[in-house]
Amino acid sequence: MHIRSNDSTDPQSALARPNRRTVLRMAGASVLAAGASTLLSACGDGSSGSSATGTAAGAAPQPTPFRVATAPGDNYFIDAVNLDQQHYGKYNLEVPKFLHPSSGVQGMQLQTAGQIDGQMQDTLLTMTTFANSRPGDRPVIIGMRIPETTYSIVVNKGQWPSDSASFAEKMASLKGKTVGVTAIGAGADKQLRLALQQAGMSPGDITPLAVGQTTPAIAQMSAGKIDAYVGITFATARLMAAQTGGEVLVDFNTTGVPELLSKQQVDVLIAREDYAKSNADACKAWLAAQWEAKDWILANRDEAAELLNSDSFDGRGLDVSKQYIQHFAEDVVPKLQPQWKVTRDAIDLMIEVAVRTGAVQQGQISYETLVADFARA
Repeated sequence: MHIRSNDSTDPQSALARPNRRTVLRMAGASVLAAGASTLLSACGDGSSGSSATGTAAGAAPQPTPFRVATAPGDNYFIDAVNLDQQHYGKYNLEVPKFLHPSSGVQGMQLQTAGQIDGQMQDTLLTMTTFANSRPGDRPVIIGMRIPETTYSIVVNKGQWPSDSASFAEKMASLKGKTVGVTAIGAGADKQLRLALQQAGMSPGDITPLAVGQTTPAIAQMSAGKIDAYVGITFATARLMAAQTGGEVLVDFNTTGVPELLSKQQVDVLIAREDYAKSNADACKAWLAAQWEAKDWILANRDEAAELLNSDSFDGRGLDVSKQYIQHFAEDVVPKLQPQWKVTRDAIDLMIEVAVRTGAVQQGQISYETLVADFARA
């Protein structure tokens, strides 16, 4: 599951029960309390495709240890493919096991402490951490892996505006309703507040309720405790709708949604600033390995859906997994820049979102300081 801010996954969740490849989700959108002393676990059997041979174009010039932190879920699926297809060794990367921080905040703490070499992270949390960290320790962006927003609002069964209704009409239908978010102040909560603002509404028009991740949220919605929920990824939002008899009311990544929401690019690839400078070859090799994983998904869509289903949804979300693979191939991939390059427009818009949501102050970050030179489009 795609988890932001202090959004820790329920370890008993049938949607996110770890196996040899799966791990806890760790991305975040605001700095909330999460102790770095929490146990950092690892998964994998020690192989992780790490027998370095360096035969692929873009491989590091020599065998290089590289510590990857990741999680289950559609936004993180490329990491699972790299492991399953044993890609790392081809790029001279020694990745003996994946790490899984307990939360996005812990993942960022470990990154800035030099205990993680590469991970995918929430764009807003990356910006917040950059603005509040020392030069050298700061996270820098080395790639854009999810060049779209994956947020949506899922509603319980009932009478709701039709698909053809405007964004403002759909948001207005939430007035007086209880809307579940992962945590108050977390990324989902901030995106909900931004959506209300864009629809000409105020936060007081709805009642936000912290209900945690998708599994407990499904239980709350099924029990009628919440009327809607802010979905965090394409697949988990649709899985929730299917299991509750509800529907996706607003997909932020659709026509008619204000651009401050619809044009967001929510997940970036990051490394610590000093590491990106001193180990650029390793970073580039990691990017190349992920690019190969992307190509494998496109060439093996049925197998990819099976892997996503078993890796992230405990075998209970094959239809949703197939939907996601189709969405990835037809909608996500065409938006990608070669080798995950990062555009100025994407970062400038995310800076505006960060300022509006209070994640950073005006002028604290810029494209030039935040994005590694080799990652710029």
